[in-house]
Amino acid sequence: MRKLLLILSAALFLVSCGPSRREAADYNDRVIELQRLVIASYDALLETYDNYVPSQMDKALHAFEDQIDNSQNALNAIPVIAGGEGLKAALSEYFDTYRSLAQNESRELVRLYKVPENEFTSDIRVQWDAIYKVCDDKAKSADKKLRAAQQDFADSFGLTLNKVSQ
Repeated sequence: MRKLLLILSAALFLVSCGPSRREAADYNDRVIELQRLVIASYDALLETYDNYVPSQMDKALHAFEDQIDNSQNALNAIPVIAGGEGLKAALSEYFDTYRSLAQNESRELVRLYKVPENEFTSDIRVQWDAIYKVCDDKAKSADKKLRAAQQDFADSFGLTLNKVSQ
């Protein structure tokens, strides 16, 4: 009987050692802050397009790529809480998508936007617009997947996510 009581006590201890709602909320906030930093650096790059500042585009693109790497490294250093594996994996995939966007489409957009004004033909503009749409579609898809993973995480811990305007 004593052995059974000891086993049941150990099982109860293991079950009660899961992360609390507060720990889950803190984990969520930590990992999503890394996403926010990537978005801020991407927005800074987009601003150089909107304001047509070719001299700042390379710098903004480099800062965007650096922020993706910094956020991924910081994410890798955060210990996963039980039940947080899916959110961490989704954010890592999100960073991979944005890294691809930076290294491919964004790099090409910067190259095209730096074409001298007298050589920037309507064909180049059509090409630029098509690539920009690919960027926008990639970003929206990555955002949607991450939001779904974050909602799943929140639901599993009984958390309510606050809507943040972008």
